Amino acid sequence: MKQYNKNQKEYETPKIPSVQDIIQKMEEEGECKSWWFDREFDPMAFQVLMHTLRQTAYNDIEAIRLWKCGDGDKAVRSVCYYLDGQIDPAGTGVKDLHFTDNGVTELGCEFLGRTLGPNGNKFVNLLRLDYNQFGTPGVQKLSLGLSQNSSLKQLSLRYCGIGEDGGQYINHILIYYQNALEVLELQGNFLRDRGVIDVFNGCRRKEALAKINVFDNKFEDSPEVVQALRDLFANNVNLTEYDLRGNQISDAGASQLVHGLIGHNHVQEVKITERCSAKTHEAIRDQLSAGGKKKGKKK
Repeated sequence: MKQYNKNQKEYETPKIPSVQDIIQKMEEEGECKSWWFDREFDPMAFQVLMHTLRQTAYNDIEAIRLWKCGDGDKAVRSVCYYLDGQIDPAGTGVKDLHFTDNGVTELGCEFLGRTLGPNGNKFVNLLRLDYNQFGTPGVQKLSLGLSQNSSLKQLSLRYCGIGEDGGQYINHILIYYQNALEVLELQGNFLRDRGVIDVFNGCRRKEALAKINVFDNKFEDSPEVVQALRDLFANNVNLTEYDLRGNQISDAGASQLVHGLIGHNHVQEVKITERCSAKTHEAIRDQLSAGGKKKGKKK
């Protein structure tokens, strides 16, 4: 606090309301490991805060979450500067990182890709970038670092405007042999058939991956998409949850998926569009239930 007050005075920056709330909580409870920012703040004031945290080697923060603060890439750069200082593998550091609806662009993704790349931060295991419209150029920049990241366990890129050509870059992230992703959230993008096939192919041999969400990605039940899904059912026995809702999957396509589930008892949940008939939903539930019973009986 002494250094922070000194830096604020030197750079003549205004107080950040969210930081005042954090300080109050620390005074009352002794610590505050989750730092939330949900109001707009002065960019320079936030930069001074992150600079002070790195300057004093303050590593008692487990989560930094920015929601609609309006500072975009400048905020990302400031946080990355702080994260770049967390280099002690035996120490503590930020594990949970959010920039939600914060105006992050391709440039911010480049900062994050560099910080979370092979020679960067090893602590962050959850990255959420929902509602930032950086599109395919952003995920391309992000993949330059994440395609060699072995510590990230959850990645959420919901409603980021990623097009069908962006699937290849998500594939690059997934196929890294030391990739540790357990949950992949891609809801509300525009991957369509080509992009989602690239994603499914990247998931095929990911031992850690347990859940994938491609809700509302505008793909259809073309033979290529259905085959990619069936191959995924067969090849990745650790991936147990699939959210396929909001896409153009017909009763005929869903029926092929049901046949693809036969003999793959590891799958626990497959969600499809509500437009399919009740009979189709029942067939999927019956197949998943039958697989679960066989698995239980074997045990």
